[in-house]
Amino acid sequence: MFFLRDQGFDVVRYASGSPPRDSSQIVDRSGHREWADLVAKALGVSRVVVDVDSTRYLDVSVLLGRDWRPPAKPFYP
Repeated sequence: MFFLRDQGFDVVRYASGSPPRDSSQIVDRSGHREWADLVAKALGVSRVVVDVDSTRYLDVSVLLGRDWRPPAKPFYP
């Protein structure tokens, strides 16, 4: 959450899922694939899928898996 906000993204909610995922993916919920691609690039995630769902009132879902590694530098010293 902090990392994405520092990159200029508006994070409205975060939660942990269960069971843990093996691989990360970014889900385009609004039909704006370019926005999902920007989030994927910021996080270093290569898998972007499209699952448009206007009932969610959001543009992108981030599903982090065990393969994601945070940046080497701390978010906040």
